[in-house]
Amino acid sequence: MANFLFHESDPFAPVNYAYEFERILCQRRTSFQELLIFSNPFFGRVLALDGVVQLTERDEHFYHEMLSQVALHAHPQPVDILVIGGGDGGTVREVVKHKSIGKVVLVELDREVVEVSREYLPTLSSGFADPRVEIVEAEGSAFLAGTRKKFDVIIVDSTDPVGPAASLFTARFLSRAHRALKPDGMFVAQTESLHFHRDFVREVQERLAARFRLVALYAVPLATYAGNWWTFSIASKVYDPREMRRKHRVPTKYYAEDVHRHAFLPASLYRKLMTDG
Repeated sequence: MANFLFHESDPFAPVNYAYEFERILCQRRTSFQELLIFSNPFFGRVLALDGVVQLTERDEHFYHEMLSQVALHAHPQPVDILVIGGGDGGTVREVVKHKSIGKVVLVELDREVVEVSREYLPTLSSGFADPRVEIVEAEGSAFLAGTRKKFDVIIVDSTDPVGPAASLFTARFLSRAHRALKPDGMFVAQTESLHFHRDFVREVQERLAARFRLVALYAVPLATYAGNWWTFSIASKVYDPREMRRKHRVPTKYYAEDVHRHAFLPASLYRKLMTDG
């Protein structure tokens, strides 16, 4: 049994978790944050940034599959994909499962997260070797402000909306994302917990609704994220994201056609989220 504990320090949640660790695999201060990878007897390898757990090998597939696969199956022909954040590679891994994808641009502020994931998290970073993947070291909002490329789907795989990641949920950023999408494009981002971050979730939904014709919210249970009832905000210029327009043919552990249909908040609950004080 492990003799040491890693105590999470999450400034965006009213609770903190503690994890047993067997050994530290990597610990360094990057130009932007404290990075730590340790091994846990139950969760396997664990990535923490600035004291907050970002993923564990045991359950990361719930998050990465749901962040990526819903939009990729709701869009009828996704070819050009932009991933903002997600330097661990889990989202890119999910995207490149689709042979129809022509290009994936990963925009990551901290290049060292990519490098460390390549070395210590091979089950997540495997997609980086795909020739369709381009990695750009940049801040997400600044990249959108300067790019002339247009994308079918933009996926925001961010840390909690504090520090540098806070810029990825502003009205300015969402307007830039809308402009960077093709006329039938889709946008999706992780938007924290309904239990702990209800006001934030509602705020993002309202900002998206001011720019996109269709906006929705879906969720997945995540044991290792504070608040557990984790949400994803999705917005579309044309297609209803609740509907699947492509057959589910890629290998997944959690995502499936019935999971897609049932992941979205029921209309009655969504109305309460958006109207109750």
